[in-house]
Amino acid sequence: ASLKGEWLLPAGQVEYRIGWQDAAFRPVSLLVAVLFGITAFVAFGGNQFTSVNLLLWFLSIGFFVHAFWQSDESSETHWRDKLRLSWRSFSLDGLRLSPWTLLVISAFALTVFFRFYMLDQVPGEMFSDHAEKLTDVSEVLDGQHRIFFPRNTGREAFQMYLTAAMALIFKTGISFMSLKLGTAFAGLFTLPFIYLSGKEIANRRVGLYAMVFAGIAYWPNVISRVALRFTLYPFLFAPMVYFLVRGFRRRSRNDFILAGLFLGLGLHGYSPYRFVPFVVLAAFGLYLIHRQSQGARKFSMGWLALTGSTSLFVFLPLLRYWFSDPSGFSFRAMTRMTGIEQSLPGPAWEIFLKNTWNALIMFFWDNGEIWVHSVMDRPALDVISAAIFFIGVVLLILRYIRQRDWLDIFW
Repeated sequence: ASLKGEWLLPAGQVEYRIGWQDAAFRPVSLLVAVLFGITAFVAFGGNQFTSVNLLLWFLSIGFFVHAFWQSDESSETHWRDKLRLSWRSFSLDGLRLSPWTLLVISAFALTVFFRFYMLDQVPGEMFSDHAEKLTDVSEVLDGQHRIFFPRNTGREAFQMYLTAAMALIFKTGISFMSLKLGTAFAGLFTLPFIYLSGKEIANRRVGLYAMVFAGIAYWPNVISRVALRFTLYPFLFAPMVYFLVRGFRRRSRNDFILAGLFLGLGLHGYSPYRFVPFVVLAAFGLYLIHRQSQGARKFSMGWLALTGSTSLFVFLPLLRYWFSDPSGFSFRAMTRMTGIEQSLPGPAWEIFLKNTWNALIMFFWDNGEIWVHSVMDRPALDVISAAIFFIGVVLLILRYIRQRDWLDIFW
């Protein structure tokens, strides 16, 4: 028997239904994934990546994804034939680009200019955080492959290995330029997922506008070029939220798996990403209490468990370090949230509310006085994009009041 659910959608969109097969999985692959995952967890002791524990980790993730991935039986049987036909039919002579494709490529090229123009000169000089990161990168290139870097209150590993890759690929060595290249590329590759998100929730025109504004606006360019870890947050959040939203809209289990992969990977990037699991929980909560979830509520808890479990497998190395050194893992966050490093200048609740207010108005009013990553006492966006941002927030709220679409309030 098929469990079919109705879902009200805007005109012109496809209605996706759920059947009994959405609860199916491959138990043997799941068992193998769990065994490899436990073994990898033990092997990650010592705060070092090795060829052995990396292999075990990748195998655990691969078998877990295989255990729950859904595919058409025909695509499994005939994928070689399809690949062969696609290869034979491809030729540069027959390649045709539509005007829209050319427009998107041109827009993306414009954003490349903003990300990389005079990158060797802007910003011009390092400060202490950059120097400490380059010390970690130097140790990576010397063979110290840490899972978590304890220097400077502790930092996740993603940027260190990304910078090491930039130094090797572009022959820029242990330099400020290597750091800037890594974050600039991270900022650049955020943009296609912004385009896809806009296209998914509205149309391709909305996606194009979103990508262009995110590509040329002042604030995204600052955090992409400043060579600190800030840009790793949107770099890994953008694909996560795209696949999460697409999973809800298409009721696709595979999208929740992909969202879980980027959720877990993001936890290796920038410490504030540890808040993103709560954003995911909020998304599921908002979805469940709105009419768009009709016919899918009994499956949504399974989607949540699948997203979380996938991210847990990706998070395994850091989870092992957390178990072995919980104080070191949380020290950086505690220095920002408590008086562990220096006394708080006032009541914690008052500081929290003030910081929240400052974060809400920074885009169109004042981005603060931190000279490292901002021009002080000006909006985080320029006048035009700041106005559009503010108007957009108001319009989302008004549209939610009228239509009660969970996505509006989620954004």
